[in-house]
Amino acid sequence: MKKRTTIDDVAREAGVSRQTVSRAINGMDGISPNTRDRVMEMVSEMGYQPSRLARGMAGSSTQTIGLIIGNITNPAHAEIFQCLYNLADAEHYNVLLRNTNYEKELELKAVQSLIAENVDGLVILSPTLDSEELAQFSDEDCPIVVIHRAISAKNISSIVTDTSRATKSVVEYLMGSGHECIGLVTRTGELSTIRHFEGYQQAIVMRGLPNCPSLIEQEEITMRGGYLATHRLLKQNPNLTAITTYNDLMALGAIKACQELGRHVPDSVAIFGYNDIPFASFCTPTLSTIRIDGEEVGKRAFQRIKEMIARPEVEFPPAVLDIDLVIRESTNRQ
Repeated sequence: MKKRTTIDDVAREAGVSRQTVSRAINGMDGISPNTRDRVMEMVSEMGYQPSRLARGMAGSSTQTIGLIIGNITNPAHAEIFQCLYNLADAEHYNVLLRNTNYEKELELKAVQSLIAENVDGLVILSPTLDSEELAQFSDEDCPIVVIHRAISAKNISSIVTDTSRATKSVVEYLMGSGHECIGLVTRTGELSTIRHFEGYQQAIVMRGLPNCPSLIEQEEITMRGGYLATHRLLKQNPNLTAITTYNDLMALGAIKACQELGRHVPDSVAIFGYNDIPFASFCTPTLSTIRIDGEEVGKRAFQRIKEMIARPEVEFPPAVLDIDLVIRESTNRQ
């Protein structure tokens, strides 16, 4: 992927500050004609395409926030969106929504198009772009808040839960309930980069249990994905007695797979989810899960993007949200 030229790249090549580049682009006073000419020549030579600042909109606001969501059909995402939208609407912000279906190219296009539409800031929920890919957009034109993944880059802030610690707590709970053969159903991707896997592995190693690759299955993070992964997991490991999943949708699919294979939940197989979506307390059996307050996530994200818009010079550290283990019927053996 070709790296996007940023205002910092222009400043470095022209030998000036980013503020000077901004002044030159916008025809502002305070710099010499020679400096202005040098900066504009570099802008042209490097193909820099600034958004609001280059179109004479420095200091103005469109009162619009861009929101990019991995999958709008995911109830956990919908809850966050609803809260953020309500807060934005109450303060007279417009919200432009893009849905990416967890596809990296669609997310990249969404970021590019929303910046081109002059949004004041971006909120990205369940991103697929990595730190380096997102960092190409980290200039002062458009602050970005990333939800559910820690991204380290200038002008980008994160709202996260400690997924590794949460999953480790789940596995420790299951081991404390007598389970020794515990499976992991998680999302697709490189395992070493998945915090869910990291927590699972930490708990297994600390207990001295074997680190068995056949106990881990990866799939799309949907009910169908959880269903397919659990079918494979149980057929390869008939002695398995517990499964922890990446999210509640995968857990619901896992329960369906167990039912089809004649494995009663929880007496034969305990199932643990993540998110505590509304369906979790209404399915049969009710689902044990990690509770994440979607409204709090949406509230924190909106507050953070407002702060970043108002104070672009400040670096904001990640905001880490609280989590709770919610124990229900899917892990409660009779």
